[in-house]
Amino acid sequence: MKKRIKCMVSCLLVVCLFQPCYQVLGAKTINQLQQEKNQYQQNKKNAQNALQQTQQKQKTITEEIAQLDKSVAEAQDELERVNSRLEETQKNLEQAQKDLAEATQKKESQMSTFRQRVKFIHENGSVGYLKAIMQAESITDMISRAEYIHQIMDYDKNTLEELKRNQSIIEVKEKEITIERDEVAVLVTQQKQKSDDLEKKLAEKQKASEQYRMDAKKYEEELASWEQASVEVERLINEANRKAAEEAKRRAAQAAAQSQSRTSSSKTSSSGGGAAMGNVTYTGGQFAWPVPGRSYISSGYGYRNRPIGSGREFHTGYDIPAPTGSNIVAAADGTVITAGYVNGFGYTVMINHGGGLVTLYGHNSKLNVSVGQQVTKGQVVAKCGSTGNSTGPHCHFEVRKNGKHTSPAPYLGV
Repeated sequence: MKKRIKCMVSCLLVVCLFQPCYQVLGAKTINQLQQEKNQYQQNKKNAQNALQQTQQKQKTITEEIAQLDKSVAEAQDELERVNSRLEETQKNLEQAQKDLAEATQKKESQMSTFRQRVKFIHENGSVGYLKAIMQAESITDMISRAEYIHQIMDYDKNTLEELKRNQSIIEVKEKEITIERDEVAVLVTQQKQKSDDLEKKLAEKQKASEQYRMDAKKYEEELASWEQASVEVERLINEANRKAAEEAKRRAAQAAAQSQSRTSSSKTSSSGGGAAMGNVTYTGGQFAWPVPGRSYISSGYGYRNRPIGSGREFHTGYDIPAPTGSNIVAAADGTVITAGYVNGFGYTVMINHGGGLVTLYGHNSKLNVSVGQQVTKGQVVAKCGSTGNSTGPHCHFEVRKNGKHTSPAPYLGV
């Protein structure tokens, strides 16, 4: 984009450097420059709006990233907590499994001893115990032996029952710890998924933020380029207007010099509103009528009674009455050499058609052109009025050849 803008500005410079002066200062070129300036201003506005929108989006997403950073950190902390709980639960489970194995081993060992006694009883019946009692050396010894045998039997029974109870307790504990471990493992999986989702979302937001940053930089560069282009085209417009004014001044001075240096070879006059014309011919074709739709001529070319004051005077053009605000158009293609207030004529436009031929449009209420502007045949150059020395709204139209007024009749086909 920046290169394209620089190229456009360079093209404008080339036009100004290498086009003929009268083209550079013409209306089309100046209008084009003005259009370029307007377009640059619009482009600046668009770039500024885009930059502001992008900066707002970047601000919003930066806030979202900060919140996501916080959420990711909290999710990581929670994941570490449930992982620690899972590890602790796994250790408890392993310990319970170890305790269960030991309890099972003790129970099996006691069961083995118990089975041996049962086997002994089964093989020897009650004789074995009775024999052990009867072999006592005294009554006291007999009683002691009987109590001892009874205690052994109670011990075996109680120990076996206790081992069974311990095994059952450990089995229940193992199941509970296993369930807890599985639940914690689910929590770990869920928390890890949550953490992964948050990190993924954070990465997407960071990527979008980077894109917004790049877009903002691009719009800033565009804005600077359009600003540079606007400054340059403004400089070109000022330069073109300056040269146009100098050219108009030069042409006016040249016309005045020619008028002063040329001696009048003949003058043809007529009384009233009669028309008289010099020995000039217009080879450019018929002029456009300066006031479209208004063909009446209230005062023609030639001698007449003064409309203001007394006496007679030579009227140098045609007076064409029309309502204030009516269109006044260029009689032919040319370059505007006067566009302003002229004593006597009020707001006046003068157009140089080349070949020493100039037309004048006086007493206007508004001017639609500026000095140096190129106009085409039939183009609106002013609005009818009654400024200057005038008795009513009309267009005073003159034709000047080589600095001298001449009858408009042959040029208008009257």
